[in-house]
Amino acid sequence: MINLNVLATAVHRGPRPALVMGLGATMVEAAQLVLVLFGFDYLASHTSVDQVLQWIAIPVFLGLAIHYWRSRPSSQHGEVVRSRPFLRGVGLGVINVLIYPFWFLWLGIIQFPVDDHALWPWFIIGAFLGAFASMVIFTVLGRVIEQRSEALTRHLHRIIAVMFLGLGLWQILRLTFL
Repeated sequence: MINLNVLATAVHRGPRPALVMGLGATMVEAAQLVLVLFGFDYLASHTSVDQVLQWIAIPVFLGLAIHYWRSRPSSQHGEVVRSRPFLRGVGLGVINVLIYPFWFLWLGIIQFPVDDHALWPWFIIGAFLGAFASMVIFTVLGRVIEQRSEALTRHLHRIIAVMFLGLGLWQILRLTFL
């Protein structure tokens, strides 16, 4: 959703407003990642809560996989921002609730040493730079993506569906056999 809004803004208003919007969204993501790190740290010491959340994640991931697999590309590519693209980016970042399970799972997959708080700032900076780099890519490639957006969106939905299916199956495997 954020990338499509950045893309639409890049196509209709130019790269500068699109990058400003992307900056707003990625700043929010960095703040959300701080919350995720605190939550991950909490769950490391409260394993019973962590176990319940891991089981809850399975139907959520599988449901998201089904949703993205079945969703059709829309002809609308996000609203064009007429003013204040930074605030629009912040707003889009705030409502992006999928960021929390994504980062929780990613931290678990890479076995991030959450108890080493000295690493937190570096991880947050790296995540911020990576997220902003994706916004730059969407901005630079905006016209090409716009021309092929329906096919691209269909393929992206399939890729996202397979990722969520894999996450759900990984959770099942990890919780039942490992």
